[in-house]
Amino acid sequence: MDAVEFERVEYSADVGQGPRIRDDLRQWLRSSAVPGGVADGMVLAASEAIDNVVVHAYDDDHRRDGVARIDLTVMLDDGEVLVTVADGGRWREPTSPDLEHDVVGKPALHGRGITLMTSQVDEVAIKHGLRGTTVLLRSRWAPPS
Repeated sequence: MDAVEFERVEYSADVGQGPRIRDDLRQWLRSSAVPGGVADGMVLAASEAIDNVVVHAYDDDHRRDGVARIDLTVMLDDGEVLVTVADGGRWREPTSPDLEHDVVGKPALHGRGITLMTSQVDEVAIKHGLRGTTVLLRSRWAPPS
């Protein structure tokens, strides 16, 4: 990605793409002069959203048909960075409201992703519907001009 104020890139939603997407995002943020701590938090939060797309959004038919995708959008706007991670898959409700245990009482293997994302950025918004899920991540590093 080039150092511009807005960038949108589409990736295949498979496990092997995660490191590439994180590296692309990290490079874009660094080349755009986003402070290191803000950039690191954004990459970690986006990584969680990316991993959720890979693990949860698509079934085997989508993957076989080649329609499993991740849309990453990055935007700088007046001292803040916004990242969206979107898919065309389906939302899956958490199986248990308890972050420590699954529905049958076993230790939970998943369920802390939103908590992780909100700990790394200033705002997390999630919208899901019939056309997929979009996660918006926003962090401010400078007062508005």
